[in-house]
Amino acid sequence: MTRSRTTALAAAAAAALGLAHAAPGHAAALKHASCALKTVDLNPTAANDEDFGTLKCSGPFGAGVQHNTATLTPSSATAGTLSGRSTLYFATGTVTAKFAVKYTLNGPVITFGGAAKVVGGTGAYKKIKGAAKLQGSSQDGGTHGAMTEKITFSLGR
Repeated sequence: MTRSRTTALAAAAAAALGLAHAAPGHAAALKHASCALKTVDLNPTAANDEDFGTLKCSGPFGAGVQHNTATLTPSSATAGTLSGRSTLYFATGTVTAKFAVKYTLNGPVITFGGAAKVVGGTGAYKKIKGAAKLQGSSQDGGTHGAMTEKITFSLGR
């Protein structure tokens, strides 16, 4: 059940990636981006765990890396929720997001989907706000995960 944690963590991290710069002195317009994330879980069978991964996003961000921590809350032997915090690292700053994804297990295959909320940033992203829809899977019980994210965000004033 915790195998899905890694994939879900990666999803949250990727959600914070699609940020763009707003013009100074103007209200921040909503922007849209998409990201692809690949992760490796350090201990896919633990209830509390962490993962690391790489991301590729549309827009000015390009590539980055991420680190997630999360807690697995099973609702049955084959389903549950993974919730936690993700930090994305880019050349010009970091983005932090909180996430919650529902997962289902079918043998070694884990599928998941949910949402993330951007809660802060540093550097060029210090005023970032946004949300993302997350979808992904793991084919090997949660050790390796892949995720896509659709992000809506602003950089504030």
